[in-house]
Amino acid sequence: MFNNELNDDCMESFGEFIKNSKTIKDIDISNNKIADNGIELLLPYLIGNITIKKIGINDNNGITDISIPLLIEIIQKSSVEDIGIIGTSITNENILVVPLIGNILKNGSDKIDMNGK
Repeated sequence: MFNNELNDDCMESFGEFIKNSKTIKDIDISNNKIADNGIELLLPYLIGNITIKKIGINDNNGITDISIPLLIEIIQKSSVEDIGIIGTSITNENILVVPLIGNILKNGSDKIDMNGK
């Protein structure tokens, strides 16, 4: 879904796709036209998901600090261990580090990679 001109109008359909899949571990919707409203629309489909570990929302300029509480809620209520936010309009990327570390440890990982590799 990387670089496919996706916007907020696509998020409910995409969410349904996610909800019905039991094998998706990595979502990359980077470099699209998704904004804060799109994150809000996607939120209910990620809450409670136990298979998705990584979400890439990089380079979506419409995602701002307004989405931080939503992203933290996703981290707290799912198994997500990594959210890529580089190139968004979120001003303080470190805000997600503490909740993500908590999820990584909760899910039994034996290492924490702060380099994103």
